[in-house]
Amino acid sequence: MSAAAAMRVEVAPLTPGPLAERVLDLAATGRAGLSALLGDAAQRQALFRPRIRPECFLAATVEGELAGYLSLKLGGRGPFAPGFADFRRCYGWRRGLHAFLVFSAIEARSRALPGGAYVYGIDVLEPFRGRARFPPHGVGGALLLAASAWAAARGLDRLEAEVRAPASAALFRRMGARPMTARPFSLGRLLMATAGDYERLCIPLRG
Repeated sequence: MSAAAAMRVEVAPLTPGPLAERVLDLAATGRAGLSALLGDAAQRQALFRPRIRPECFLAATVEGELAGYLSLKLGGRGPFAPGFADFRRCYGWRRGLHAFLVFSAIEARSRALPGGAYVYGIDVLEPFRGRARFPPHGVGGALLLAASAWAAARGLDRLEAEVRAPASAALFRRMGARPMTARPFSLGRLLMATAGDYERLCIPLRG
């Protein structure tokens, strides 16, 4: 076994300090899929960074160095909380109102059903990607295990996520995720129907 493979991945909630600030700075450039609506990374940073919620994040480190992070959403409370005033500040009245309404609609859809937590985002930094380097689960798997423990400790019974990239889907399935099913004419069915080309998965935490 190489020295790199023997390194241990540690995962913990954010605590005030330089590592937390780096996680929040990186996360604030997220939602790249909305670049046509929210602009480039600098514009998204200006919008999200002042209203980001540190309590929604878990950070993975390897020998004290940031290796990745995961953000969670419980109910309607997720990592990003910009209000209309923030959109107006960044984009002006007309564009700001349009972006605020679209973003709010997406946020309302991207949530877990009652009894679950929603994995809002997961990012493994490039030098730490590859499960073989950090067995048994890799950095991404360690983050999902910690998120599962976080949710279970709060009495929740599953983690939910929407994934599109094959690598992301493979990671969730390795950690026990399965496609969600829902009754017709239910909120769950509506969430899945509006997911576009994303796949809705859940990791059961009980049974």
